[in-house]
Amino acid sequence: MGQGVGDSLAILESPPAAAEVVSADRLAIEMRVRLYLEALGVQASDELDALAAQVNEKVEFRSRVGQLGEPLEAAIEEVHLALDRWLLAELDIDNDPDRLSAARAAVLSGQIPGWTRRWAGLSDTSLSEIIAAGWIAAVPERAPLTMDPNPIDLCCHRLVSHLLAEAKRLIALFSHHRRGLPGT
Repeated sequence: MGQGVGDSLAILESPPAAAEVVSADRLAIEMRVRLYLEALGVQASDELDALAAQVNEKVEFRSRVGQLGEPLEAAIEEVHLALDRWLLAELDIDNDPDRLSAARAAVLSGQIPGWTRRWAGLSDTSLSEIIAAGWIAAVPERAPLTMDPNPIDLCCHRLVSHLLAEAKRLIALFSHHRRGLPGT
């Protein structure tokens, strides 16, 4: 009687292979990826189809090589990586984080017309000059500040020396009093 239940529970203890997770959740993942792409500004269905296919291909590749992890999280990571790879290639910049952040902010601001079509690979028109012109500085310019030296006043050090001096005085007073000598 218990053996049949034990066999059924053994299936639950062993995690499914990554490919099984992807195939079982593929529709849900693709739907979430599409919603995420729409939130980024991709609206046209042909652009959504092209970008979702690229992301699904990368997720399936990660599944085959055993580096999938959580499928939905991996799909969202792939969307970000695809955007960054496209920006690096479109603008011909070497992985400069400040320039990449500025370019990402420019396209995601919605001020660059046609960027989603170019990202999806459905347009041959280069947008590098338009994106570069619309760069939004992601961080303010570096402005190191000078700091005036400020000496550290160790109040405890002064307190200890005052307490020691007072203790010496009291000890001397007490020892003079015990001997009958007049105090100072």
